[in-house]
Amino acid sequence: MAAAPPTGSVAPTGWQAIGVALVAGAGLGWSLFTALDAFGAPLPQLPIAVTLLIAVLAALVGGQAAVTHRAIQVRRELIAPRRAVALLVLGKAALLTGAGLAGAYIAIAAYSWSRQDAALPRERVISSGVAVVASIALATAGAFLERSCRIPGPPNEDATPPTIHRSTDNAG
Repeated sequence: MAAAPPTGSVAPTGWQAIGVALVAGAGLGWSLFTALDAFGAPLPQLPIAVTLLIAVLAALVGGQAAVTHRAIQVRRELIAPRRAVALLVLGKAALLTGAGLAGAYIAIAAYSWSRQDAALPRERVISSGVAVVASIALATAGAFLERSCRIPGPPNEDATPPTIHRSTDNAG
């Protein structure tokens, strides 16, 4: 028996992919700080501008998700296929990037936690915590945008309960 041809639909991002992004980000963040510390290099200070950029991206993706949700889910408007695919890809990318960044910043905070006696590592733990929150916001906005791109089912235009006979049933 021949395999059925693909249906052309895109599945939502699974929790496995999100978990892989989170673990990969944590592994990279921990590895980077461990390698720098092993070679005696100074550990970098986490710039607040990066955290602000992540927060701005989260706000932009979240705003686009709200607009897309209203257009597709509430008003049931048709949007151009290329735009729909671009929004879906943006949602998936924001979700996975946010998860990866959250993992990396969690690892950096955990690495710096044991060295919290000095002022700089304490500041690094706090700035990593703020960056984790911004990264989670980016991932959440991406998930909302991805969900907003789903094509809704057919509307139920007849609000008549099934127990009451419709006027069209009696005509005839």
